[in-house]
Amino acid sequence: MFINYQEYQAMYEVEDSLWWYRILHDRVVEELKALPHFTQLKILDAGCGTGGLMSRLLKEGVQDIQGFDFNEHAVAFSGDRGLNVQQGDITRFSLGQFDVVISNDVLYQMDDEGLEQAFYRLYAALKPGGILITNNQAFPVFRGIHDLAVGSKRRFVLKDFEKLLEKYPDLKLEKATYWSLFLSPFILIARTIQRIQLKLNLVKEVKSDVSLPSPWLNQFFYTLCTWERKILKASPFGSSLFLRIRKA
Repeated sequence: MFINYQEYQAMYEVEDSLWWYRILHDRVVEELKALPHFTQLKILDAGCGTGGLMSRLLKEGVQDIQGFDFNEHAVAFSGDRGLNVQQGDITRFSLGQFDVVISNDVLYQMDDEGLEQAFYRLYAALKPGGILITNNQAFPVFRGIHDLAVGSKRRFVLKDFEKLLEKYPDLKLEKATYWSLFLSPFILIARTIQRIQLKLNLVKEVKSDVSLPSPWLNQFFYTLCTWERKILKASPFGSSLFLRIRKA
């Protein structure tokens, strides 16, 4: 919610090519294509960032999609893509009801009160029978410099969402999986080193992980995570948690 301009610019420049975004967008597209007449669905991207996912869904044939983001820079970058995006607060928005609401990597910026308010708004935005798709940072052990750069207040485990869902008896958790399991050892090592550097005041610049590695490494990460998605229906561990929730 409070990411600076440079971080949004970095996101805008690599969102179509960085392995992590490509994998996440693939996961969302896979979920939508499993729904009847998915191109006709009314979709909201709540916390759309610079609009990379919205652009991908338009290319996939989705015809009715809109988004919002709290940050004016994110809205401006989305506007550069020609998208229907406005500025808004996920804890307060009211834009009607949708067949699908997507909210990726936004909730980690909330304290407890903000999380409950945001989740209620996501719930209220769903039509009966509607689907909420949300991806979120997982497991505190993966905290590092990236979390500081993007204003992260928390990392989730599945029980956090199960507790949230207790207040909504008409919501059903249909799918939950952690991901990047195959890359977890490498991420853990990198983040552990970062935490040590932070503790010793050795970090000169707080900057996120949003940058392109070499082309071969970028493709290797993408291929590895694609294999993981196809091999494992549900992974028990990973740096992200991907959920599909249905409203009765």
